[in-house]
Amino acid sequence: MRRASGYSSNMHRLIGWLLAILLAVPFHGAATESITIQYHGAGWIQFGRIEHSTDTVSGPAEYNLNKNWIQNTGGQITAVGKVSENWEGGLGLGAIQVSNPRGSLVGAHTWSNTWNPFVTEARLTYSQPIGAKNKLQLTFGTFPYVYNADVKNFGLYLTRGQVYPGTLFSGFETKHVQPTAATQVGGLARIQLGGFQNDVLLNSETETKPYFDISVADIASYQITPWLQVGGGVNFYRLLPQNPDVTSPEKNCAGEWSENNLSDGDEQEHCYILDTLANSTVDTVTGSMSGTKLMGRFRIDFRTLLGLSAPFGKQDLIVYGEAAIVGLTDYPKYYDDVWQRAPIMVGVNLPAFGYLDKFCVEVEYYGSKNYPDYVKAETNASWVPRVPGSGVNNSRNDWKWSLYASRVLMGHLRLAGQVANDHLVIPAPPAASDPDWAEALTTPKDWYWMLKLAYFF
Repeated sequence: MRRASGYSSNMHRLIGWLLAILLAVPFHGAATESITIQYHGAGWIQFGRIEHSTDTVSGPAEYNLNKNWIQNTGGQITAVGKVSENWEGGLGLGAIQVSNPRGSLVGAHTWSNTWNPFVTEARLTYSQPIGAKNKLQLTFGTFPYVYNADVKNFGLYLTRGQVYPGTLFSGFETKHVQPTAATQVGGLARIQLGGFQNDVLLNSETETKPYFDISVADIASYQITPWLQVGGGVNFYRLLPQNPDVTSPEKNCAGEWSENNLSDGDEQEHCYILDTLANSTVDTVTGSMSGTKLMGRFRIDFRTLLGLSAPFGKQDLIVYGEAAIVGLTDYPKYYDDVWQRAPIMVGVNLPAFGYLDKFCVEVEYYGSKNYPDYVKAETNASWVPRVPGSGVNNSRNDWKWSLYASRVLMGHLRLAGQVANDHLVIPAPPAASDPDWAEALTTPKDWYWMLKLAYFF
């Protein structure tokens, strides 16, 4: 994209200086006007409705989400400056206005619209070609990162969600899937050798509390043939905690909280779990929010494999999948079976024959027996999952599903929609900095739909 003509020379000079400060490399006297700057951004409106939500454990009955509308609007703009053949930097900001669900007695009269700004990126990138097809790339700062571009809802287990408790993230075009906001704060080292790519990530946790724990991940992919790609990786989540006593609390941590700060049952299982031994004595088991994730994935392009062309679109007939183990350490009572910490998803791009750019169905199986939320981790620094009231049986909702479609019109206007029973949290991040933390859809009959109209450049 050429330099946006609508920006004044003063604005261009200001952004040039900001990028120069960010890059902090010698310019040998070059003027800031010599920096090539490209602008890209988007604005959108998104709305939908929760058609059925069984669970009301996150609050009183007045918070019931059935038939409630959900909406947000937002925009973002990013400037990317090319300083030399090897160096570039990016700066960008955005904001989302979220309208909380309406319809319930409490929601309709007390919940108000909120604005939440975010940083799209603030990064410095160095690239060095190695021969004709190979490249070394180093990125530092805040930047979006998605290792599986096919995913529209489920998956991406290695870089989103916690280990203990084993929460999964998904939703309709959240920042974890579509990089509408930066998801990594730290560094990325990437090497490309033909069809092989390896990424080493150093990330400071800013998504979920406790903040600023350092995670180290290694993610690789290999394009074996034009129609087959495989990948895998490992994430040492919260490997270097900012405060070990918070990430891995001991038995005495419950004394820091009064009973008023704990929900029913948490007084005994706040930062440890009760372990009933064979002789009927009761012991306590301490644990940690840190842990190791493993991931493997595949992508098969049947259109390319079978040599098909029109009327099939470029994204038609692609099958992709991802599986992970979320935590290698067993803890009694809540985390005693590794296969209950192993989410598996499969997606299929259905034939759209050029009428849609993307038309896919995704299915996920996750056999965790724990209630799907992370409120105790966010509010009480606890790795122990919350135990809801009687009548909630999460095993009924091991299967999740999602149907997604999108189309770009006139090169800049994008329409997208989704119908799903997924891990939706209301209000969903990044639309809300203080979400409910509990999933809204907890039984097979729960579902919602969403639509989005966006303009991008």
